[in-house]
Amino acid sequence: MRTINHKIKVLWDGNSALVVHKPAGIATQAAHGIESLETILRGQLADRTDYLAFPHRLDRPVSGVILVATGKRAARLLSDQFASRKVTKIYLAWVSGKVPSEELGHWVDHLRKVTDQSRSEIVKPGTEGGQVAETEASLRAYDPATNRSLLELSPRTGRMHQLRLQTAHRGFPIIGDWQYGGTRIEDESNNVDEKNSSEPGTPLGSLPASTTQSTIEAANHDRPPAVSSGDPTIKLPVPVGKTPALDSSPHALDGKARALDGKAWAADRILLQAHQITFHAPSNGALQTVTASDEPPQSV
Repeated sequence: MRTINHKIKVLWDGNSALVVHKPAGIATQAAHGIESLETILRGQLADRTDYLAFPHRLDRPVSGVILVATGKRAARLLSDQFASRKVTKIYLAWVSGKVPSEELGHWVDHLRKVTDQSRSEIVKPGTEGGQVAETEASLRAYDPATNRSLLELSPRTGRMHQLRLQTAHRGFPIIGDWQYGGTRIEDESNNVDEKNSSEPGTPLGSLPASTTQSTIEAANHDRPPAVSSGDPTIKLPVPVGKTPALDSSPHALDGKARALDGKAWAADRILLQAHQITFHAPSNGALQTVTASDEPPQSV
C-alpha cells in the first residue's frame, strides 16, 4: 500500500475548518484499513479533534486544495455552500497538444456515470442518467518542447471526472490520465516517475524552461478524428497516433499503480491540480480564497 511519509500541509486554518493540500495518489476517503487523506489527517489532528468531514472530494490521482470541516456546524455550513454553488474552484491541467482559442471558453456537455465502472461518459442531451456539466476554460501557457498546454479550468458543476472527460472529449486529454486517452507518466527509462506531484518544491507559477512569453498563446490545431459515435453515447476523440484507453479492467479502476509487462505504470497521479478555492469561512462568514502550495509538475 502506498504510504505518505510526511504531514499533510495545512494551507488555511479557520478553527472549525481547514484547507489542506491533498497529495496525488491517495483517495480523499476510503474503506476501513485503506490509507486515505482522512486517515492521515485523523492521526495528524488527533490532539485537536476527533471529528472530520469532507464537504467535497478530489479524485485519487488529483492533487490540490480541499476543504475539511473539524466541527459539525462547519460541515453543515460548508455543505450548504456547495449545494448553492457559492464555492468556486480553479484547476490547472497540463493537456496534450496545442489548444486553439476556439476550443476554449464556456464548455457545456452532458455526462453520465457508467454503470458498475469507475468512469463517466459523454452522452447526448436528453439521455437517461445524463447531467449537464459546465466549465470555463482558458489557456495559461503552451510549451512547444513537449507539445502540451497548461489550461485553467473553472467548473460550474461537480460531475464525476468532469474536467478529465471534458478535456479528453475535445481531443486534449490530461497528461497521465490514461483512463481517458492521456499518455502514461513514465521517466526516460520507461519506469514510473515516482515523484509525488503534490509535494512542495515546485515554485508557484513556474513553467518549463522552454516556455517563454512568446509561447503563451493559443494557435490553430487540427482536432484529432473522433471515434464513430454511437447513440446515445458520444465516444471520446482519439489523440492522433493513439488508441482509446478506456480500460475497464481492475487495474484501471482501483486507481493504484500496478506492474504490467514488467513496467510499473503511474496510475496514481495525473497532471491536474485543484489550484484555488473560494468560500465563506464557517466561523464568521468572511470570504476566503486559498491557493495551492505548488503548481502541477512541469515535466514527466
